[in-house]
Amino acid sequence: MTKFELNQVDVRGDGRVILYHRPDVKVDPKWQCRISIDGSTGYKRFSTKTSNQNDAERIALDKYFELQNKVSKGGGLNGKTVRQAFDEWVSYLPTSQRDRSVQNIEKNTIEVVENSIVAFAKNRRLDELRTSDIQDMMSWRFSNEMYQTKGYNQSIGLSKKDITRYSSSTLRSYKGAINQFLKWSRDRDYLTKEFAIDIPKSRPNPRPDFNLDDWRRLTDFMRGWVDETLIYKGGKDYKNSRVSRDRFYLQNYILILGNTGIRVGEARTLKWSDLDNVLLPDGEERIVLSVDGKTGKRDVIGNAGVERFFKRIFEFRLVELNISKDDFDRTEHIFCHKDGSPVASYKTGFKNLLIKSGLRENKDGDKRTIYSLRHTYATMRINAVPIYQLSVNMGTSVKMIEEYYSHAKSKDPKFAQSITKGNQGGSSKVLPF
Repeated sequence: MTKFELNQVDVRGDGRVILYHRPDVKVDPKWQCRISIDGSTGYKRFSTKTSNQNDAERIALDKYFELQNKVSKGGGLNGKTVRQAFDEWVSYLPTSQRDRSVQNIEKNTIEVVENSIVAFAKNRRLDELRTSDIQDMMSWRFSNEMYQTKGYNQSIGLSKKDITRYSSSTLRSYKGAINQFLKWSRDRDYLTKEFAIDIPKSRPNPRPDFNLDDWRRLTDFMRGWVDETLIYKGGKDYKNSRVSRDRFYLQNYILILGNTGIRVGEARTLKWSDLDNVLLPDGEERIVLSVDGKTGKRDVIGNAGVERFFKRIFEFRLVELNISKDDFDRTEHIFCHKDGSPVASYKTGFKNLLIKSGLRENKDGDKRTIYSLRHTYATMRINAVPIYQLSVNMGTSVKMIEEYYSHAKSKDPKFAQSITKGNQGGSSKVLPF
C-alpha cells in the first residue's frame, strides 16, 4: 500500500496501526490512520486531523483500543449501518416489551424509527453519525412540509397528501421511539456517542372538543339519524339495513368513547373479553375496560351509565347472529362488521355525521375529528375528579392534562368561586349584555 500511503509509521510495530500521508496532499498534510484488529476483517481508515506525529499516534492508539474492545464484544470493525442495526433491533424489540402488543410496537415505535432516522440516514454507518446529523434529521422529519397524516415525503417514495402540523404529543412520542433505538445501539456498542434530541417547539393544539350544549345536540340528533328514512335520487324513500347498522354502531361508539376517554386505536382492538366490573363501596358497579394503547396496557373505568351502550351492542349482536348469550364468542371485537371482523375506522362516518348535524366546527371554526371524543371526556371530567386520577384513567401524564385541559377547569363555577374567595364583592351577573 506504499503507493497510496507515504511516510508510513508503524505505531505498534505489528502492522496493526499505521500512520501515513496521502500522496495527493502536498501542503500541511494531516496524518491518516489505517487500523486492523485481530479477529476482524478489513481496515478502519480515518484522518487524525493533525499534522503533529505525537498527537496523531495518541489519537490512533485510542481508536485502536476502542475498536479492539468493540470487536471483542462481537461488533464489526467498520460498524453497522443504520439499516442493519434497525433490522436487528426490530427482531429484539417485541421480546423486551411484553406489556405491549406487537401491533402497538410496530405502529408507535418501529414505524416511527423507520420513517425518521432510518429513512434519513439509510446505509450510513451508525458510528459515523454526528450531532449535526441528528439535528438535520429532526428538522427534515418534523418540518411542516414533511408532516402528513397519510404517508410521508415523496423523496422516499411515498405519498404527499393531507399535509398538516405535528402535535406536541406526537413530537414527544417520536423522540422517545428514536431514543429507544439509539440507546439500544449504544448498549450493543454499535454507537458510542450520546445524542440530545431537540424536538421542534410546538404550541399545544388539542383537537376541539364538544361543550355540554353541543354534546347534547349531537346525542339528540343521533337518535333520529340512526333509523332515518333515506331518499333515492328519484325522490322515493327507503330503509337500508346496512346503513342503519353502521349508524347504530357509530352512535354507540361515540357514546362509549365520550364516556371512557379511550383512544381510537384502543377502541379498535377492544374485545368483549376485555370488559370487567368493579364494585363501589355504595354497592354500585362500574364497567372496567382493559385496553392496549400507545402507552401500553391499562384498565379504564367508564362513566356511570356507559354500560348501557355496551349492552345495546351486545344484545344487537345476539339477535344478528341468532345465538344465545352462552354461545357468544367473547373474543370477538366489540366494534365489528357483520362478519365479525373489526371496524378499521369510523373517521368518514363521524365526519359525515357532524356535517349533517351542523357540529363539524366549534364556535372558533376549528374542525372536530373523531379524536375530539377523547378531548370531550377529559374536558368534562377535569372539573369532577383530581387531575392525577384523570391522567391514570386516560393513560397520559399530569403535565399533558394540565397543558391541554386547564382552560376547562378555569371556567368551572366551583373553581372560579374557590380561586376568587376572599376577593372583592361579586355580582350575580358579570357580562354587560
